[in-house]
This record gives sequence, C-alpha cells and structure tokens, in this order.
Amino acid sequence: MTIDQVKIKYLIGSFRDEPGYPTIDDFEYLICNWFYNEGGKQFIHNYRTVEETGNPCFPGNILIEKLNGDEKAAKSLLESLLAEGRIKVIKETRFTIYYEILKTNLTLTS
Repeated sequence: MTIDQVKIKYLIGSFRDEPGYPTIDDFEYLICNWFYNEGGKQFIHNYRTVEETGNPCFPGNILIEKLNGDEKAAKSLLESLLAEGRIKVIKETRFTIYYEILKTNLTLTS
C-alpha cells in the first residue's frame, strides 16, 4: 500500500463518521494498514504461523478491534466479502478464523 493511495479521510480519521461506514474501502485501508504498517504481517506469519500466501491475511478479531468493537458490523462485512470472493478463510482455530484478502482496489507492497 503506497502513501499516494491513502485517501485524506483515512489520514485525518473522518471516514468513521461517513454514512455507510464501514465500506469495502474502509476495510481495505484498516486491514492493509494493520498488515503492512502496524506489525500484522509479522504477527500473522511468525507468531500465529499462518502460511505466507503473498496476500494480506488477518484474524477476524482484528477487524472487530479496528471497528471499535462493533461485532455486528464486522460479521456483516466479512459475510459480504466472503460472498463476493474478495476474501477466503485460510485457517481456523478453536477461537479464531483467519482470512486472506484475494481481491483489493489497492496496489499492495510490503
């Protein structure tokens, strides 16, 4: 994710106040920023031993955390993304489901 792809609304944080939040763009920003800039890549692959696929991966609970604890919004967004084929389940444990992003509007670089 390059800096020129980050919309101003994400830099100033106003995206959370917009109608329709969270959108697919919001999801992509929140998860890709976590994966590439907040240590998510190391967490997923080194600590949680999720196989590296070349695409961003994330645990479902991170999305809930990024949505300020809104489990209903996270569940709805995940169901929509799964149905559209934008993400897929890559690992399930007793407590966590891990997802891989398959389709994104961003150009992703580590």
